[in-house]
Amino acid sequence: MSTQTALVVSLARGPLIGTFLGLALYGVTCMQAFFYFRTYEGDGWRLKVTVTLLVVLETAHAAMSVWLMDDYLIVQYDNIQALQSANWSSTLTYILGLLIDFYVYLYFTWRIWLFTRNTWIVAFMCAICITREVISILATVMSMLKPTWQDYLDTTRTLILVGNMLFIVGDTFSACVMAYHLARLKSWTDTLQQTRKRDGTRRLDLLLRRLIIFFVATGAITSLVDVVSLILTLAQPQGVTFLSTFFIQPRLYANSLLASLNIRNATASVYDDMQSPPVEIHTTLPLQFAPPSGISIVSGEGGFSPRVHEGYKLDIESPQMAQG
Repeated sequence: MSTQTALVVSLARGPLIGTFLGLALYGVTCMQAFFYFRTYEGDGWRLKVTVTLLVVLETAHAAMSVWLMDDYLIVQYDNIQALQSANWSSTLTYILGLLIDFYVYLYFTWRIWLFTRNTWIVAFMCAICITREVISILATVMSMLKPTWQDYLDTTRTLILVGNMLFIVGDTFSACVMAYHLARLKSWTDTLQQTRKRDGTRRLDLLLRRLIIFFVATGAITSLVDVVSLILTLAQPQGVTFLSTFFIQPRLYANSLLASLNIRNATASVYDDMQSPPVEIHTTLPLQFAPPSGISIVSGEGGFSPRVHEGYKLDIESPQMAQG
């Protein structure tokens, strides 16, 4: 492998893989958005505008990702200098991704505020959200001011690491807050169920279990990608492989928001199924089965009278054996 080829691989492989994975997740985003608009037609205009704006941002980010790879790998195919530095399309792509992160995190902050009404938690989340976005946008803009990626990494490495740590803290904290308060509510319903033995508390307990699993899972996935980005930044201090996560994170945030809206249908169906009384089948008609040839089985006292279920009884009679 020549030096020129090795340089292209080190600079373009990570963003290219991230673009492919991001486009696959963009398809999931479109599917979830279509499901939302078809299923929740009765939602208020605020939620519909939130989803619409999110889809517009995701579409713009996906289009810019493709444009960026086309510019670097096709248009500037034989221009190594162009590959070694950032341009306006790369900066705009990364800023769009950060805008999606900011948008979704504020949405979950609002949901946590509605659920907890805790000013300190919401203030801390807003501070984390604004700080990490400002640091990340500042680091992104500085990439255009440096002649090469090498110079950029030498001067902004600390800023990139701080941004990664804030993303990890923010995503983990938001997931833990929701899981903690849902677990507290679940423990209260468990106590109520034991003292009053109400069926409604059992249904609420199942819904809370599902919500806890959902928030922990989505928070774990986004935090895992943040950790991967941090590991790549530390493992390759002179490479830009960590930029691959910038194409994946916005999709995960968008899908977590849409999934939090679409999961309402699943939880409601579970609640309705559990609320419906069990169906009991009663019959008074005896079930008769013909015995094997040559055998006479008569039901009655001391005979064969199996009981399958309460309310069911098998009466088995056979004709006389034919005379030979």
